[in-house]
Amino acid sequence: MPNIFLVPSIYASTISGFLILIALVIVLRNIKKLQKIDTYKLIILVLGFSLVIGVHGISHLGLETIYGYNPMLLLSRQ
Repeated sequence: MPNIFLVPSIYASTISGFLILIALVIVLRNIKKLQKIDTYKLIILVLGFSLVIGVHGISHLGLETIYGYNPMLLLSRQ
């Protein structure tokens, strides 16, 4: 098994997760404004998040399958 930190897809997945986290923080900080937007824009926002999280999840599937990388195992170890 290659060194997992030499695999570019690890960095892509990490950056993707970090950007998702930043977007979530921005959404939570502006929740009052988001409650006022019309239904169509809210649907677009929810679908956008769904798409981003789905693609991020698929990247995890590839990392788990090919490299055996599972960050949940790293977090659950004590």
